[in-house]
Amino acid sequence: MRHLLLTMLLLLCCGLLQTSLAVSDDDQEVRARRLFNALGCKACHQFGGDGGSLAPALDQIGSRMTREQIEQHLAAHAETRTRGFMPSYSTTPTDELKILSDFLYNNR
Repeated sequence: MRHLLLTMLLLLCCGLLQTSLAVSDDDQEVRARRLFNALGCKACHQFGGDGGSLAPALDQIGSRMTREQIEQHLAAHAETRTRGFMPSYSTTPTDELKILSDFLYNNR
């Protein structure tokens, strides 16, 4: 009986841990939107009817570029740039750039 109780408790804890570690799609979108704003993307790019006009609009960019192309473009800006005016993302963690590229791709 005691062994069964411990097994049930262990299964319950694993289920709770798994649930708490899962990140919902809504959470990812909220995080991506925060990154988009924190990195100042709208200063130059239109998105959702808001933003600048110095650079191409990012609405529906997922229909013009693959997820990999978007991610590569952001990763290229992780290095110090000598040409162009898009800022470097050298201080932005790779996982955050992936979240942002997934978000942009999924807004098609």
